[in-house]
Amino acid sequence: MAGPGWRLTGLALIAGLGSSAFATPAQDYVLHCMGCHGPTAEGVPGKVPPLARSLEQFMRSAAGRSYVLRVPGASNSVLDDAQLADVLNWIAARFGDPSAALPPAFTAQEVTQQRHVPMPAVQATRREVVRQLAANGAAPAADY
Repeated sequence: MAGPGWRLTGLALIAGLGSSAFATPAQDYVLHCMGCHGPTAEGVPGKVPPLARSLEQFMRSAAGRSYVLRVPGASNSVLDDAQLADVLNWIAARFGDPSAALPPAFTAQEVTQQRHVPMPAVQATRREVVRQLAANGAAPAADY
């Protein structure tokens, strides 16, 4: 469980938001993602999938990229398409595998094209994407 230190970090990031300034991807993460995914994107086992060291794996395939952009947290986010692309790219860079090359970055155009395409079976889609990723190399755990 995270200690009180992460709250201070989050508050410091939030305090950096001016009324006329736009949030940085790190600030958007704190404001819109950290509540569920945690301060280091570790998720909550059995409830919220981790983004740390797994997001960039999904970013390596078209099916994985589509999945990430269509999950409810992303598709229903209040972030606009450019902000969502920026925060996802920031997460991959900040919490990804430091020894691996980053996959191609998400673009606002890609988010616009994918984000509102319905995904009626999130868990089934996730299982299929993870299976495909595993068949072609690195993938999150099968029970991701």
